[in-house]
Amino acid sequence: MKKFKIVFATIFQDAGEATRALEIAKNIKKYKPEEFDIQIIFLSRGSRFEQKAIDLGFELYKAKPAMSGIGIYQDLKMKPGELIGEKQLAKELLSGEIEAYKELKPDLVIYGFWPVAGIARRMMEKPIPGICFIPLPLSEAFLKEPHDVPEQMKILYLLPAAIRRNLIKRLPIFLKQRMPLLRHRYIRNAALKLGWHGEPLTNIICMLKADKIIVNDLPDFYHSQNYPENIYFSGPLFSQSTENGSIDAQVLEVFGRNVDKPKVFCTLGSSGTKEQLLEIVRVFTDGIGLDWNAVILSPSSVCPLQEAKALIKNRKGIYITDQFVPARKVNSFADVVICHGGQGTVQTAMASGTPIVGIATQPEQQMNLEHISAFGAGIRIPCKKWTADTIRKTVLMVLTDNNYTKRARCLMERTNSTDGGGKCAHIIWETLRSLPKTNALQSKKNKNTHR
Repeated sequence: MKKFKIVFATIFQDAGEATRALEIAKNIKKYKPEEFDIQIIFLSRGSRFEQKAIDLGFELYKAKPAMSGIGIYQDLKMKPGELIGEKQLAKELLSGEIEAYKELKPDLVIYGFWPVAGIARRMMEKPIPGICFIPLPLSEAFLKEPHDVPEQMKILYLLPAAIRRNLIKRLPIFLKQRMPLLRHRYIRNAALKLGWHGEPLTNIICMLKADKIIVNDLPDFYHSQNYPENIYFSGPLFSQSTENGSIDAQVLEVFGRNVDKPKVFCTLGSSGTKEQLLEIVRVFTDGIGLDWNAVILSPSSVCPLQEAKALIKNRKGIYITDQFVPARKVNSFADVVICHGGQGTVQTAMASGTPIVGIATQPEQQMNLEHISAFGAGIRIPCKKWTADTIRKTVLMVLTDNNYTKRARCLMERTNSTDGGGKCAHIIWETLRSLPKTNALQSKKNKNTHR
């Protein structure tokens, strides 16, 4: 019997990365051929998803350096153009990743939007095969797609939309490849200091390079026929583990069938800021917002629950919580979802047929929301216009124009007719079948792995 050791390397403290990775791992097990055996190990430096991985029967490896696990901004010190915001931290993370691979000796590394993994696996004496799963088809072909200027490029974003898009369209590929938001110099410098001798790490595309890239999105959003053969569009992939979760009685009270008021579900996840979330709360304190019911998620890592509740006071029809809710079910009760543009959040709304009013806190989220807007299933509000008044007017626009709901229902049909997890698993098993036989699992269990 062939046995394979698979290591998952992600930003495991990020909800989107972690839940997608766990879904892929679950499907690898689900579709495992009888003639194979596998060992699946998740690298973690601290995460609230560690116990979830263990409960699902996977192993953990405590990679260095240890971190709080609260969130990516706290742990990685993120800033525009730098996924890892400190030079020394970048070096420590890459060094820890290399150390993990040397000890674990995996047959395959599966990694998300984690360039550290894409670099480290190629810095082994014998490079480890790698599969990268990401929200966007990052490649030269992707740079040729029609895009808007990222909001983080504040000076250019002041230009009218038509001029911005024309500017990006005319920009030569070699300049696009060197855009500051793609370069991540701290990671590149860390790789050079630790002995990188491969192709130049010009940008994030080079850093994430893999034998196969799985794009967890609908091919409808791209000119998919123009992409290289090693890029696969799996269709949407988001957490399915919460569909059977129980719904809080207070959620049912606000979103119940007997409630004839418009229902708005609000979730910024860990991506949003406290002020952005409080602007959402203010939507329901004035004007037409007083006539709407809402369920608002206020994660403790973003905004203290009592601070959010203080704005609402004793207003009925509003439920603010910092606890888990089964997002897909709650989405299906709502008429509109106000959210950030993270792929998991957007795809959960898509699967529920709920139109979106969204804000992007990073370029990937901006593109996710632009796809929704172009499809007619929602509206993206620029960060600089994210005020209670603008959000309120935009939600009203979506509520009063049935076309948004019709287009959202169309996206729901396309989303639910695909099996993103199954397709990922088949691509991965195809890769594993092509690997030589290994005795990795017959070796001693690594001292840093835990059930």
